[in-house]
Amino acid sequence: MAKCKIVNYRAKFLVVASGENSVENIPVIPGLENFPGVAIHSSCYKSGIDYSGRNVLVIGSGNSGMEIAYDLASHGANTSIIIRSPIHVMTKELIRLGMTLVHYLPLKMIDGLLLMMANAVFGDLSRHGITRPEKGPFVLKSETGRSAVIDVGTIGLIKKDKIKVSISSVKHT
Repeated sequence: MAKCKIVNYRAKFLVVASGENSVENIPVIPGLENFPGVAIHSSCYKSGIDYSGRNVLVIGSGNSGMEIAYDLASHGANTSIIIRSPIHVMTKELIRLGMTLVHYLPLKMIDGLLLMMANAVFGDLSRHGITRPEKGPFVLKSETGRSAVIDVGTIGLIKKDKIKVSISSVKHT
């Protein structure tokens, strides 16, 4: 069994970007009640302009979390993001292609094509702390409801080390 590295963060701001389709899911985080900074849910987030030069930790790597991390880093915040589980990262064009092909091809075939194309676009993201689920993006969506992350430029900032990625094996309830 792999050992988990415990990382302590010091930040004045914490953005919780967990939940599905704007439904808040604020996980139980031991010690959050004693956090001296500001903790907000992504549904309350407006702009990264107020966070310039500040340390901000984004918890949640779905579309909201990734977009918020991008906005924060673009406005000069020292941004870190926690990635708890494997995710598929796609472009909107790849998702659109998959949605077109779903009328003609089996999901596994579409997933194979999209993953090959995503590799060409993004390369191997595992060295940046981003791994993929075993199931492809369309099979995963059909079986679990989990959507792929649509990249808005976040991956480029992660590759440039403008956004730090931390892996968490802690499951929240």
